[in-house]
Amino acid sequence: MPRDQAIRQAVAFYARGDLEEAERLCRAILAAAPDYFEALHLLGVIRNRQGEHHEAVALLSTAVERNPRSAEAHAELGSVLQALNRHAEAAAIYRRALALKPDFAAAHNNLGAALATLGKPREAAACYQKAIALVPGYVEAHANLGMTLRHEGRMSEAIACHRRVVELAPESAFAHWHLGNSLATAGRIDEAVAVIRRALALDPGHALAHTNLIFALNFDAKLGPEELQAERRRWAAQHAQHFAAAIRPHPNAPDPERRLRIGYVSAHFSRQTASYAFGGVLLEHDRERFDLVCYSDTVLEDELTRRFRACARHWRPILGRSDDAVAELIRADGIDILVDLVGHMDGHRLLVFARKPAPIQVTAWGEPTGTGLATMDYLLADPVLVPPAERHLLSERVVELPCFLGYWVPDTRPEPGPLPALASGELTFGSFNRLAKLTMPTLKSWAEILRRVPGARLLLKAVELRDAEEQARVRATLARDGIQGERVAFLGRTARHEHFAAYQAVDLALDPFPHGGGMTTLDALWMGVPVVSWAGRTISSRLAAASLAALGLSDFIAPGPGAYVELAVAKASDLGALARLRATLRARLAASELGDPKRYARAVEGAYRAMWRRWCER
Repeated sequence: MPRDQAIRQAVAFYARGDLEEAERLCRAILAAAPDYFEALHLLGVIRNRQGEHHEAVALLSTAVERNPRSAEAHAELGSVLQALNRHAEAAAIYRRALALKPDFAAAHNNLGAALATLGKPREAAACYQKAIALVPGYVEAHANLGMTLRHEGRMSEAIACHRRVVELAPESAFAHWHLGNSLATAGRIDEAVAVIRRALALDPGHALAHTNLIFALNFDAKLGPEELQAERRRWAAQHAQHFAAAIRPHPNAPDPERRLRIGYVSAHFSRQTASYAFGGVLLEHDRERFDLVCYSDTVLEDELTRRFRACARHWRPILGRSDDAVAELIRADGIDILVDLVGHMDGHRLLVFARKPAPIQVTAWGEPTGTGLATMDYLLADPVLVPPAERHLLSERVVELPCFLGYWVPDTRPEPGPLPALASGELTFGSFNRLAKLTMPTLKSWAEILRRVPGARLLLKAVELRDAEEQARVRATLARDGIQGERVAFLGRTARHEHFAAYQAVDLALDPFPHGGGMTTLDALWMGVPVVSWAGRTISSRLAAASLAALGLSDFIAPGPGAYVELAVAKASDLGALARLRATLRARLAASELGDPKRYARAVEGAYRAMWRRWCER
């Protein structure tokens, strides 16, 4: 068959979705003519779609060499490089494609995606806007622009952008999923839940949308632990249970005292909040008794990534690899205990855990509310976070630590400074929690506290509060309860040092509900700012209470919302006590079992050893 006819047939097979036949024809062509551009290009596209990215890079690089004027081949090479987490190279290739074809909307969109991953949101947004100018109905570009705006805290623009995506694709689960996530980030939980449920009705197999629903429900004050755990079990039944039949026995040697291989799976091995909870456990692990293997989905690596890599026996990049491939890699590595560091948040690999590649599987530190997986053996928690009477609702067995969170400080942070109210004469309450946590019941309680403490101010800090419309919404909510706008101040995203320095203006922190602050609570305590909280009926509502109890600060935990207001008012009335506590809080946290990374790591490893002995006995 002539080459031109063969490549036309291969293209036709590819268009029909018959990748195997298209691949066979391309390989036949290249066997006779190794430099034939069209076959190199198409086979590169096929291997990219099949997940064979390294071969695709080789094929497309050759194709670009054979035809350096092909913008399409450059753009396809860029997409493969992105799949391999080589985003800077991908951006350079997309720029070459656009130099060849300036009106190439897909290349503008893909360049934007590469730049967003590289931490250049403004440049990314400009690329998406160019793509939309060229193709006004470009759904993916609108969605990408909305995601970038959301990550930048420009919530009103992000929501408008994702509403436009739904207008363009009203029957698309993808469109509803993105809109739901933006609404949830802005704290519009009821609407977010309804929109994400619509996405799942359109695509019941959308596991990530279902995960986002689970996370959003943590912010719904109407729900109790029974409903929240039931949704996790539904997720497992829908997306994970069918892997159970293929689980194979584990050949790990059942020696209770031998050196163990601990595998950690995360997309957060970098400078972000999640890493400060588990970082000390990794860096301070007992190298005589445990080998660490890290399975990293981290997109943008940094100096903390390098520190984590240096402490691990093996570092396995898994970004872009299928769940099947990752599970087989873990099994081949002989992991004894596999630890999920994400929970039901974006970037999780819970479907790897559904395949049970290790004999013992644990979830910890990420989103510590349970996974619903029958294959997840343990949840690391504490008696306040998950009270004994509630544990029967979880699929995991609860193992108690000194606190469900550890606290690791990898960099220098400013000193707490004196109590600001002593100098100003006016007390400042503060909350540095994300906007989604500032629910209507929370804001009403805070308004009551401000009414009861004359002259007091409220400082709110969150990425999303850079948005003037979101500030106005919060001000309007407080104004309905009699709190004038000048008593409320807002801060958006700042550099990390400035973030902690902002606590120097806060006398007393207020914990939101029904989703409290986890690491935010510990950050405030490190900066000498005590936190008033109340222990609700869900795990998410007890995050701050767990840390406070672990540090002997139970007098800052109220039994309910009414008592929460009374407690905040009482604590605000004793500036001397607040000043004395501020001077000692950092030292108290640093000396505690949860604030001393080495001691906390020993507690975690003691839990691992107990799990392992139990498995060996069985």
